[in-house]
Amino acid sequence: MISVIVLSKNNDDTLDECLRSIIESEGEKEIIVVDAHSTDGTPQILRKYRGKIKVVYDEGKGIGIARNIGVKHSKGNIICFVDADARVSKDHFTKIKKFFNEHPEVGVLHVTYTVRATANSSIVERMEDFLRHSEEVESSKTVSSEITLATGCFMSFRRKVFDEVGGFWEFPPYGADDLDFSMKALIKGWRVGIIETNSWHSPRTKLLELFKEMWGWGKGKACWVKKWRNHPLTIKIFENRRSFKFFGKNVLAYSIVACLASPLVTGLRCVSRNKSLMFYVVFVLRQYVYLLGFIYGWFTWARRF
Repeated sequence: MISVIVLSKNNDDTLDECLRSIIESEGEKEIIVVDAHSTDGTPQILRKYRGKIKVVYDEGKGIGIARNIGVKHSKGNIICFVDADARVSKDHFTKIKKFFNEHPEVGVLHVTYTVRATANSSIVERMEDFLRHSEEVESSKTVSSEITLATGCFMSFRRKVFDEVGGFWEFPPYGADDLDFSMKALIKGWRVGIIETNSWHSPRTKLLELFKEMWGWGKGKACWVKKWRNHPLTIKIFENRRSFKFFGKNVLAYSIVACLASPLVTGLRCVSRNKSLMFYVVFVLRQYVYLLGFIYGWFTWARRF
């Protein structure tokens, strides 16, 4: 059986459709919602699906803590996370189950998805749509020949992996928990697989929401870099990137310079395809807010590592 876990905190604008898509998807599964005592309309939505979902609560002190709570209340031997602002396709879970059955060496799955932005979407949504598509893998089903990490709103893994690595880190409270989990799985000898789905995720719609997300991601990534920068597997992850050799295997320097340089690479590609100066400005601000979060996180959160 598959255990589907949804983390929720004041997501009443998207949670209903998220849960409905999971319930209507194919395959046997249990659905667990870990709610951080939401104060919006979430409790009413959870009552609506009573009997079809299991609800447990956490204190909202960190994503890793909430993930661990969800897994510990689950029964399945395959764990699939779904963000509360995402929707799954009909065959989302059957594809994942089939992949794990066919690839016993794979312990963690990076699950790709789409972002559905339209002509009427905000510039933030359209930019995130472009970035997501530019990062998509071309193969619909593969086990990476290179060392890679699983990220994103549909991360899935075997329960055995969770038990072996000791679950998700519980600090920092936000950002890079998926990267850290993947790293620990790789060290234990598991492979990371990549699978494409037709599921989709709603991007941030407002600049302030986007900047808050980037700030948090930057702080979390700083903790990951501080923890793993000297590990041989980390070097292997970065060594195939052409510019990495110029930094003498210095992951910290590479991470900072890569973020500083991204407006000259990805940003200009955005402009060339979208013919929008505002698009470029938003992207640059996005990347530099992430960088500021990274620097701040390095001198604060990362000091624990």
